[in-house]
Amino acid sequence: MNGNTIFKIGVIGAGAHGERYLRHGSNDVLGMTPSALCRRNEQAGKKMAEKFSCRHLQDAHELIASPDVDGVIVCTPPSSHFEFARATLKTGKPLLLEKPITGTLAEAEELLCLVGDTPVMVGHTLRWNPVIKKVKELWPRLGKVHLIRLVQRLEPTKLTWQRNLAETVGGSVLLTGVHIFDLARHLSGAEFLSIDSRQDCILNPVVEDIFLARAHLDDGCWVSLEVSKYTQSRGCWLEAVGENGQILADYLHGGISLRLGSEEEKFDVSARVPTLPGILDEWMRAALENRPCSVTLSDGVASMRIIDACYQSARQQREVSL
Repeated sequence: MNGNTIFKIGVIGAGAHGERYLRHGSNDVLGMTPSALCRRNEQAGKKMAEKFSCRHLQDAHELIASPDVDGVIVCTPPSSHFEFARATLKTGKPLLLEKPITGTLAEAEELLCLVGDTPVMVGHTLRWNPVIKKVKELWPRLGKVHLIRLVQRLEPTKLTWQRNLAETVGGSVLLTGVHIFDLARHLSGAEFLSIDSRQDCILNPVVEDIFLARAHLDDGCWVSLEVSKYTQSRGCWLEAVGENGQILADYLHGGISLRLGSEEEKFDVSARVPTLPGILDEWMRAALENRPCSVTLSDGVASMRIIDACYQSARQQREVSL
């Protein structure tokens, strides 16, 4: 990348998460700067634009078409992703699309037909978590892995749109499960063959805030998946059991334990490191070098197929093939 190149980003959906993209894009990625943002709350949007020395545009399509926006980041609620992602793809501008990439599988598959050569990064940010990166490095030492367990336990949502069925489209399967579905694919290198999922509403009145699922991968591995989004505490763990040993990792607080035979090796890896600078830098470099991103739209569609199968399984109360 030329040292004088400035990659100007526009962020659609400049709420709490969008503000993180703006902050890291402004402060932590060499060669990147925010040039525009779009936020529904006009007063808050103008205030945020002033903070990051960029323009506030009330119309997302105006931001997408703006000549001073080199790349578009979409982090609105998933029900609106399709509209803004499709519009961005039609311009040919690089796109960073938050996960889940759309509200429905049909929308995701339609986007895949439009992508062409446009550099698209899907925001599976956990791939940049230092604990996950170390686990990926250690994975071959386990030998053939036959069992993976992934757990996320989170507080109830405080976002009003996640309690509005017209806006949220789905609950914990769509909004949180998407993280662990991608981790299972990323770490194992395998694809989901089938899944048996159950879900319920504990505190969220309109969509599921707990689900449990058992999946089978195409390499023979079994995967246990759990999201609980109703507790006043947090926890994010993964376990993998291979023929040579097993690994236990806490990717919220940090720390990894690798057990091979009677020996245990511990790795003091912190998880309290921002993941957005890494994904922003990778996306920008892929765009400037006109090469594919490391997390493609196909990866996003694969997650949506798992999500869709989970909902089918819960409705039909049986295992569903993908």
